[in-house]
Amino acid sequence: MKTVMIIAGEASGDKHAALLVENLKKKSDIRVYGIGGDKMKAAGVELIHHVREMSVMGFSEIISKIPFLRKVRRDLLRSINDERPSAVILVDYPGFNLRFAALARKCGIKVIYFISPQVWAWGRKRIEKIRRTVDLMLTIFKFEEDLYRKDGVDACFIGHPLLDEMEDHPEPEIVAFRSAHLTRPDGKILALFPGSRLQEVSRILPTMLESVEFLKDELSAVGGSLDAVIGCVPGIDRKVYESIIKNSGVNVAITDQSDLLMSAADAGLIKSGTSTLEAALHNLPMVVVYKTSWLNYLLGRMLVRLDSISLVNIVAGKKIVEELVQEDFSSLKAARLLKNMFTEPRVVSDIREKYSELKTILGEKGATDRAADLILRTI
Repeated sequence: MKTVMIIAGEASGDKHAALLVENLKKKSDIRVYGIGGDKMKAAGVELIHHVREMSVMGFSEIISKIPFLRKVRRDLLRSINDERPSAVILVDYPGFNLRFAALARKCGIKVIYFISPQVWAWGRKRIEKIRRTVDLMLTIFKFEEDLYRKDGVDACFIGHPLLDEMEDHPEPEIVAFRSAHLTRPDGKILALFPGSRLQEVSRILPTMLESVEFLKDELSAVGGSLDAVIGCVPGIDRKVYESIIKNSGVNVAITDQSDLLMSAADAGLIKSGTSTLEAALHNLPMVVVYKTSWLNYLLGRMLVRLDSISLVNIVAGKKIVEELVQEDFSSLKAARLLKNMFTEPRVVSDIREKYSELKTILGEKGATDRAADLILRTI
């Protein structure tokens, strides 16, 4: 039986990697261990550390967590020496994984990267390091494959795992969800996705809730009705959301059925990240937002070489959705943009028409199945 190590440091990576592991185990008698979350554990991964321990946001928090991350690295290296896995599979999380790739390679272990680091955002100088330390790069965007191959990296475009993970909810289920969350049958539902990390939720959700309050007043003035629902993530205690809601005084609901919420809502207010791409695949019109500390923001602006923050706009190569970043993310600005979606059908139809173009860029279903085949050939 072959053994592989896998490292996913964030909730989105846990979700993608779990499906990859399921496909690996279907195709081969293989043991998988490493770092991941509940979904990877359910898929049969033996966890050394849990993904919730690894989550960091911003430069200041990274500094404070360096001692712990060094301990994790030592634990992983010790296991490599003991277990001698056939390969290490790295899942996104570049700050940690790119450093570990070099260490694993020095130990004579093959390195496979599933879901490429966003080198196109952080600068191409990382590609040289990747060429030296990664045996196979599996990319979820076609332009990434082209970028790597030009610099001599063995890269393969597999498509986006989100296409495999999305649930196709039947109409009765969507209708039932809407009925359960609407105060008026003719009302609108706004989906709120404040992020997957505690720090993001704490910083972003209060402004989102202020936007809801403004928007409810605006729609009420023209005879409309609004209900807002927060899509919560497994790694954050429900009490965190409830506390922020209580302090805001705004009446909103909470659900852990995020996929269904995206299918049932009329519009979304979504923190930049993978969720924006997922929302686009659900045809959900949205406003994308982001807010962090000023130190993190200024450092980020010096390092990131992109004009857009949402994957929707970045992958499409043009503006599809509105973005509100840092001081531009005010409750009033967000409410005004969302009001246009609720009151002007042309705005929504234009966004959805551009979404259809985006979907063709993402490839076809079966990304994790293709990834599993390539990995098994490599090891």
